[in-house]
Amino acid sequence: MGSSAQEVAPPIPQRLDIHSNVLKEDRVIWVRTPPGYQQSKSVYPVLYQTDAPGHVNETGSTIDFLVEHGRMPALIVVGIANTDRNRDLTPSHADMKNPDGTVNTFPTSGGADRFLDFIQTELIPEIEKRYRTAPYRIFAGHSFGGLFAIHALISRPDLFNAYIAVSPSLQWDDGHTLHQAQQFFANHSEVKKTLFFSLANEGSTDNPMGQNFEQLQKTLAAGAPKGLVWQSARYPDEDHGSTVLRAHYDGLRTVFSGWLVARDDKTGLQGGGLAGLEEHYRKLSERYGYSVTAPENMMNGLGYQLMGRKSLEEAIAVFKKNVELYPESANTYDSLGEGLEAAGKFDVAKQNFQKAIEVGKKNNDGFLPEFEKHLERVTNEMKAADQKKPGSQ
Repeated sequence: MGSSAQEVAPPIPQRLDIHSNVLKEDRVIWVRTPPGYQQSKSVYPVLYQTDAPGHVNETGSTIDFLVEHGRMPALIVVGIANTDRNRDLTPSHADMKNPDGTVNTFPTSGGADRFLDFIQTELIPEIEKRYRTAPYRIFAGHSFGGLFAIHALISRPDLFNAYIAVSPSLQWDDGHTLHQAQQFFANHSEVKKTLFFSLANEGSTDNPMGQNFEQLQKTLAAGAPKGLVWQSARYPDEDHGSTVLRAHYDGLRTVFSGWLVARDDKTGLQGGGLAGLEEHYRKLSERYGYSVTAPENMMNGLGYQLMGRKSLEEAIAVFKKNVELYPESANTYDSLGEGLEAAGKFDVAKQNFQKAIEVGKKNNDGFLPEFEKHLERVTNEMKAADQKKPGSQ
């Protein structure tokens, strides 16, 4: 078959209740595994984020969309629900002065380091025990969560690989975290991380939120540490709430820049063919620190493209590789069967259609009737070939 049907319904996030000894309270965690997680054996990078469940489906659907267009890998999304948000997400104890001179008090503020302890020593180990995770972690937060993301980067740089800080509240405590970040970047000649930060219309240049955001931009533009991939964006036509969707989209594009496989200008083939495709994913594996393989549907598409050009040996090599990579997928055997059938290798084609049916039954594959038709077709072709042989009745 050309490609397998995707379920239309998005994955439903699962609720996980964790008792935290660090925070001395129960915490609710929402985990969204990617489409096809149950059927695969792959490992997935993990995106941790604040303010669940609010952003879990929004981020999840953005990820699904980008995955579908070959712009990033599928991710597990782990959303942490709030108990005392002001406590957990602020790095220092402070009150907030308003422009009119009044003061908003935050009596419990300043617990970010303890919250990081919870994430590092309790949450991440629990997620990595329960799910098939790749050793690549992203942290995303909005507002106080964005402030927390930048605090996490500069205080525990080894905990995450990439950070998305949406409208970070860098005005907190007179720019306390901004000044620490400036110090951190000045003291580190190399920081192999990715940072995306953004601001909507809530940070005009004459207020502290906008001023501190611009200071961070200027600091990094003047001399970011080696290895730091960073991008920033302003969305003047978005407000503090609506900006999240665009910032998550742009943030994920930044984290996974270069993920897309280019189509070769001369041949029109993805990656220029199997060797180019394998080289592309070898480089991604090196960059992201885990084994990244070409998606099943991409390999499948390349195989059929080659078949269409009558490059049958190369098509069969691609289909064989896809079976190796995705042995749990009925569709890979079916496609290999079609490649072999086109090359007149009916015996082996038949075996692969039979295998597609066997695996398809196990997986309740919606394409099972198609696989059965293909088996019937090749069986008839074999009979017809037998009848043409000299001496056959």
